[in-house]
Amino acid sequence: MKTLVTGIVGVGMPDINELGWRWRDAAIYLTHKVPKEPTFSAATIAADVAPLPLAAIHSTTDEFAPLSVIQRIVDSAREPKRLWIVNASDHRFSNNLREFDARVLEALDWVKQHAPK
Repeated sequence: MKTLVTGIVGVGMPDINELGWRWRDAAIYLTHKVPKEPTFSAATIAADVAPLPLAAIHSTTDEFAPLSVIQRIVDSAREPKRLWIVNASDHRFSNNLREFDARVLEALDWVKQHAPK
């Protein structure tokens, strides 16, 4: 896959993520628990992404993944990597979509600039 992908942009990434999704899993939005699906660790995968660039965008007040989690994920990745932190009230960047949109465009441009040749 690395030959087909130019980079990774993650938004609001918790460490533990599900591989599948069913509507019954929507309860996690209330419980903040991991659904009963196979999962993977973003920190483990981040270590193997290089030489692809890894860009991460995260809210200061993400109710699903605190800043310490995304910082650990990015720390586990090898270069090139970059983390953007948006001052926002929740996981959805609800009160600061303008800055979130700007960071997404910036991250996409950064990934393009750092993609393997």
